[in-house]
Amino acid sequence: MTDWELMLERIQNAMLALEKAHQAKENFQKEANGKNLSEFQKQMKELENHLRLMKQILEHEDTYSMDEIAQALARTLNNRATYRRIPEFDPSNKPAT
Repeated sequence: MTDWELMLERIQNAMLALEKAHQAKENFQKEANGKNLSEFQKQMKELENHLRLMKQILEHEDTYSMDEIAQALARTLNNRATYRRIPEFDPSNKPAT
């Protein structure tokens, strides 16, 4: 998976999390209780995590772009291992909080 594909996946995941958070907000507005509040908070935390992952890539978009270009050139010119200034983005690495 390329970094661009990963970013598209992150956007889709964030959009889905936003929809879930919006639905939880509507449920909480209709019936304000502890269960609905907890669900809303859970969905907002999930949305925040997805947005944080997107922000990590956006903060270093120039580096990711250069790595994508270098990788495309390497594939075009030869079959050797690709050069990367940074390791490929690993979504399983959680940011320090």
